Amino acid sequence: MENGTDFNETGFYTYPEAIILDKYVTIAVLVIGVPSNILSLIIWMQKRMRHSSGYYLAALAANDLIFLFLVQIFEVNEIWQTAKPLSIPVICQSFPIVYLTLQALSPCLVLAFTTERYISICHPFKREEFCTIRRAKIVMASLTFACFSLTAVNGYFWTIEEECGLRSGVQQDFIIYQMIFEAIAFFFVPMTILVLNVLVIREMRRVSRMEPTQLQGGPSPRTGATTVMLLAVSFYQIFTTLPISVVYGYVKYIPKTVKDRTTEMDLDLALTIIKEYGITHYAFNFIIYMITGKMFRQEMRRLFLRPFTKLASGLPRDYSSLSTSARGNKHKAWVSVNGTATDRKKTPTNETLL
Repeated sequence: MENGTDFNETGFYTYPEAIILDKYVTIAVLVIGVPSNILSLIIWMQKRMRHSSGYYLAALAANDLIFLFLVQIFEVNEIWQTAKPLSIPVICQSFPIVYLTLQALSPCLVLAFTTERYISICHPFKREEFCTIRRAKIVMASLTFACFSLTAVNGYFWTIEEECGLRSGVQQDFIIYQMIFEAIAFFFVPMTILVLNVLVIREMRRVSRMEPTQLQGGPSPRTGATTVMLLAVSFYQIFTTLPISVVYGYVKYIPKTVKDRTTEMDLDLALTIIKEYGITHYAFNFIIYMITGKMFRQEMRRLFLRPFTKLASGLPRDYSSLSTSARGNKHKAWVSVNGTATDRKKTPTNETLL
């Protein structure tokens, strides 16, 4: 890899330009993605945000956060080559299982809340039955188990010989498995999300043309605002998943015919750019929430202002006692309707209602 004479997993030479781009763009994505996913997770777990969609988005933030850490471990092992953390028994077999499970779970979670939003918008009378927190938890657990089951076979494919790599004699089986896995997780799932999004948008446009008197049982303004945010998240998932799936699928499984070294370098650089673009959806959802999610912005503002609110909550006590004392010196008594003086202490006030 250092001198450009070894092939990488795509079948192209790995050139220094691509290596540098891969190293430092990934670091930039992590610098943005790790704190933003942590913050997203905290906000979506706040009490006001714990609706069914909030649970899906909290799970998505946690999934993407862990995946970004695994991406860096993989880069250290394969790109930086400063250490070989994967060339350890058990870790060699378990890492690809966990890595691919989390990688596949991200689009599956997006599919889950997209399906929920489709039910909420297109079949509003079934919303109370299907769009519940309990059902969301069941769906998340089921998706995690399904993704794990789909990737568990990697524990057999990978082993340590000189270092962590494919077991001898399984190359062809691994290629077939990888084609099936990537077709399901990174093609059919995003395509399903796309179809559901189109149906949701079509229904929202139809409802928006109706008279207000006809909107009984239809989506509320709050539901519409949430829908816009979720549509933005799911479309970004599609736009970052499908291109990399199509391009890498073509490069991996179509026989290599390019012989010109300059063309190979350009293709290798293009593949690296597409790969880095593809992992941005694990890091940039926070930006989408901030742009399209009004409740998310309000909750983040509340979260950041909470320490200052607690600090300020102690100040009014002293100020209130001082203000009350001043008012007491200025107005010794209340005057009733009939003109008789009444002791203020005996007359209740409404200060606690303000």
